[in-house]
Amino acid sequence: MSKKKLPIPPWEIGGKIEMVKLSDLKPGHKVIINFPEAIVAYLDVLGVSKKQRSKDIRLTLLDFSSPLALAASKFKKVRFNVFSDCAFVAASKTEAHHLISALRFAFKQWISDGILVRGGVSLGKYSETKSIAISLAPNNFQGNIFGGSGVFNAVKLEHSGKGSFLFTNKKCSSFFEKNYKEPTYLLGRNRFLGWSDDPCILSSFLGISLWRLIRIEHANKTRRKSEITEHLINNILYSYHASENQLPFSLLLAILSSPTISNIVRKNIIKIFKINDPEDFNTFKEITAGWFKHPDFKKIKWIADSDSSLH
Repeated sequence: MSKKKLPIPPWEIGGKIEMVKLSDLKPGHKVIINFPEAIVAYLDVLGVSKKQRSKDIRLTLLDFSSPLALAASKFKKVRFNVFSDCAFVAASKTEAHHLISALRFAFKQWISDGILVRGGVSLGKYSETKSIAISLAPNNFQGNIFGGSGVFNAVKLEHSGKGSFLFTNKKCSSFFEKNYKEPTYLLGRNRFLGWSDDPCILSSFLGISLWRLIRIEHANKTRRKSEITEHLINNILYSYHASENQLPFSLLLAILSSPTISNIVRKNIIKIFKINDPEDFNTFKEITAGWFKHPDFKKIKWIADSDSSLH
């Protein structure tokens, strides 16, 4: 094989090489944040890579980052690092409640915009390091180096289960239960912390997930469960099991009562969620009827339909 010189040469730094005494050498990096005991969350927007409209992608990324930016103005001791459709949120262990409070605030905003986010949260070490090169870099370069066991474990936990949840491990869930009386939810062997206890927010979460599940089921000729289907089913199950009242479950029945849903899809979803037909529908007839008059009923469907990743 003949060797060819590449037409575009690498940039090289000019200057003179000088001998430096070992005693004069200085570290080429600086640790700007170091939490020996930290709480770290890694967040990822689901479905971005499958979105088909550039406007949809742009608005999703803006709507994902904006709530975190607002939370940063309130929780000064929590670190927020957003990059595209992902983010690291970290704080000292003593500020763990502030980090969870910030994420729950963001979740409320994400659901109002139809954004489904999956995360992992862990206890461990966390640090942010900058090299001298980064410190001297101009405005067209932005960069941070994240490190620590908290970072590694949070990323690993984010991938551990199916559903738009804040997955965690036994050590972290025990910490929140012991110090803040926080409940832990189980999905098979996977643990996760609750996003909200507000039945209205949980209803929106359920509604958006259910309408998207219905769209998939209408297009699914083989009736095989896909990965996104499992995500949405778990979202729906969590939504009405986590609520102390029947509002989310009544919305489930109201949506399944819609004449736009085919009988085959309706029967399939009823089977998935083990709904007793017509017993459950009759029991919640009054509260279900209230949903049809509620302005959020049509709004939830519109938000769900605005996602181009399922087209």
